[in-house]
Amino acid sequence: MKDSSADTGAAVAAVTPFRPMHLEEGLTTQAQVYAEFRRVLMSGSLRPGEELSLRQLAAALGVSTTPIREALRQLETEGGLEIHGGNRVYRVPVIGAEELAEIRDIRVQLEGMATESAAGAIRPAQMRLITNAYDLMCRAVETNDVDLYLENNWRFHSLIYQAARRPTLLGIIERLWLRTGPLVRLAISKAGRLDQSMELHAAALEGLQARDRRAAREAIIRDITEAARDLTGLLDTTKKGSGRSSS
Repeated sequence: MKDSSADTGAAVAAVTPFRPMHLEEGLTTQAQVYAEFRRVLMSGSLRPGEELSLRQLAAALGVSTTPIREALRQLETEGGLEIHGGNRVYRVPVIGAEELAEIRDIRVQLEGMATESAAGAIRPAQMRLITNAYDLMCRAVETNDVDLYLENNWRFHSLIYQAARRPTLLGIIERLWLRTGPLVRLAISKAGRLDQSMELHAAALEGLQARDRRAAREAIIRDITEAARDLTGLLDTTKKGSGRSSS
C-alpha cells in the first residue's frame, strides 16, 4: 500500500532544518526522531503551512520512514502537526488571529509563572547556560543569522522554564511552543522586532541575575505579548497563502 504522506511534492525547504542523526544507544530511533522534530518545531525552523515528506525527511535524517511516520503521528496528536489536503500530508498548522490570542493569554500566565519560579530557584550552572544562549542571540543579531537566533531564542526560554523545576508546567509550555514556535520566524521578519526582543531578553536576564521575580516575569510577559501583537496583522496573509508547497 502506498504511503499517502510519502510522495507529496512537499517543499525541500521543509527538510532543510533537519540534520543527519547520530543515534545514541539506549534510546529508540523513534524517540530520537521525535525529539528532533520537536526541537525544529519549537525553535521556529519550520514555517506555518509547510508540508513534510516522509521520503525527504528520511533522506535528510538518514533513517527509515517507519520511525519518522510514528513520530509525525505522535506530534499530530499533540497539535504540533496536522493532516491536510486530499493527499493527507502532514503539515505545520496555520494559526489564525483568534487562536493566537487565546494561546498568548495562556502563555502569559504559564510562562510568567515559570519565570517567576525560576528567578527564585535558579542555580549558577543554569544561569551560565541562559547567559550563553543570550550571548549567542546577540551574535546572531549582529551577523543577521536568523537560524542561530531562532535556535537560541527557544533555548533561552526553555532553560528559564527548566530552572523553575516544575516538570508538569514545563510540559504544558512545550506543547504550546509546538504550536507557536513556527510563528517566531514570521514575527522577527517585522522591522525592529529583533532589537525589541533582545531588549526584553536582556531585561529578563537581569531580573534572573538579581533574583527579581517580578522584573523577570514582566520581561517575559512583554516578550510574549509584543510578539503576538506584531504577528496578529500578518496571520491572515499567511493563512490565505497556506497549503502551497514552498518548493
